[in-house]
Amino acid sequence: MKLHTKTNIYTIIATLLLFSFGIFIVYQLILSRLDREVDKQLLIVKSNVIKELDEVAAPNKLFSNQGYSFYIKKIPTQTIFDNQFIEYSEKNPNTRDINHETIKRSLRFQTTPKKQSYDVTISVSLTERNRIGDYIALVVIVFLLISIFVLFIVNRLISTFIWSPFYDTLSKIKTWNIKKNEHLVFKPTNIDEFHLLNDTVKDLTQQIQADYHNLKEFTENVSHEAQTPLSIISSKLELLMQETNYNEKQHKLLGQTYHATKRLYKLNEGLILLTRIENKQFAEIHSINLALAIEEKIEVLEDFIEAKTIKIEKILNTQTVKEVNSVLLTILLNNLLINAIKYNLEKEGLIKITLDEDFFSIENTSFQDKIDKQMLFNRFNKNSISGSLGLGLSLIKKIVDFYNWQITYTYKEGIHKFKIYM
Repeated sequence: MKLHTKTNIYTIIATLLLFSFGIFIVYQLILSRLDREVDKQLLIVKSNVIKELDEVAAPNKLFSNQGYSFYIKKIPTQTIFDNQFIEYSEKNPNTRDINHETIKRSLRFQTTPKKQSYDVTISVSLTERNRIGDYIALVVIVFLLISIFVLFIVNRLISTFIWSPFYDTLSKIKTWNIKKNEHLVFKPTNIDEFHLLNDTVKDLTQQIQADYHNLKEFTENVSHEAQTPLSIISSKLELLMQETNYNEKQHKLLGQTYHATKRLYKLNEGLILLTRIENKQFAEIHSINLALAIEEKIEVLEDFIEAKTIKIEKILNTQTVKEVNSVLLTILLNNLLINAIKYNLEKEGLIKITLDEDFFSIENTSFQDKIDKQMLFNRFNKNSISGSLGLGLSLIKKIVDFYNWQITYTYKEGIHKFKIYM
C-alpha cells in the first residue's frame, strides 16, 4: 500500500470519527433548541389558558388551540406551584400499527382563577420536531459523505503532487545500476526532508560506487597477480620433487609444501569467484537448455563416474530453458555433480538427476551421514574425511541466491538430495 493512500485512509477514518461525534453533538443541540421552543410555546398556551379560565364561567367552554390537547380538572386546593415538563409516548389511535407510538411533550401546572383551583395538562406532539431534527441530521450526513469524498480526492491530488519528488527518488534508486559509472540526478524539491533524503542517497550511492570499483579492482588484481606466483611456486615444487637427492624427510616436507600451495591456489580461486558473484559481475545471460547442459557435464565427468561404477538415473525435461550466465551454470552443475560423485559409495553407488520446468534435483548415495543444515552452506565448513576447502556448497548457495532461486537439502535412508526451485 502506498504511503499517501495509507495517509488518506487514516485521514478519512479520523474525519469520520470527528464528523460522527460532531453530528451527534449538533443533533442533540438542535433537539435541545427545538425543545426550548416547544416549552416556550407551551408557556404561551399556558398564559392563554389561565386567561380563558379567568374569563369564562366554566372550563368546558375553553376553545381548543390547534395542535394542542388539554386536560383540565378541578381540584380542592393547589398543590403544585411550578411548571412540570414531561416527555412521553403514546399509541396513536388513528393508525393500524399497534407498535406505532407518538412522542408528546406536556406542561402540567395548577392555577386558581376566581378562587377555584384547576389542574391543567397541555400536550403537544413532537412529530414535527423530530421530523425537522431528522431532516437536519440527514442533510449533515449527506454533507459529510460529500465532504469526505471531496477530501479524499483533494488529499490524493495534493499528496501526489507533494510526494512526487520522493517517488522520483525511489524510481531512480530502483533503476540504478552499480556497474554503470553514472551519478544519480534527482528531481528538484523545496521540501527540506526530501532534499536531505536526496543528498544522503546521492552521497551513499557515490560511496558505494567507489567501494565497488575499489573492490572490483582489488579482485582483478588478486586474480591476475596472486594466481601467477602460486602457479610458479607449484611448478617449481613439482620440479624439485622430481629430484632424487633428498632424504625421506626432505621429500615429505616438499610434498606437504606442494599440497599446501595447491590448496592455497584453489582457495584463492574460490574466494575470488565468490567475490565476483557477490558483486554481480556475471551480468551476461544466455538462453540455455538445462537438459543439454546436464548431459554435457555428465559426459565430462564420465571417467570419474565409471571409476566408482556409479549408476546414473536421469529424468530430464528437454524443454526446460532458462536465462542464465553460462559460467555460473557450469559452476553450479559442476559443484553439485562433483560432490555427488566424490562423496558417493566406493562401488555401485547411485546418482539420480531430475529436471522439470520449475526445479531440478540431484540425489546420491553416500558413505557420509546427514549434513548439519545449520552449517550446510557456510564457508569453510568441510568434512575432515574429504579434505575439501568447504567452498563448494557456499558457491552453490551464492549462485542460487544470485538468480533468486531456492535450494533445499534432505536426507533419507542414506540418500542425500539437493533440490533447486527455479
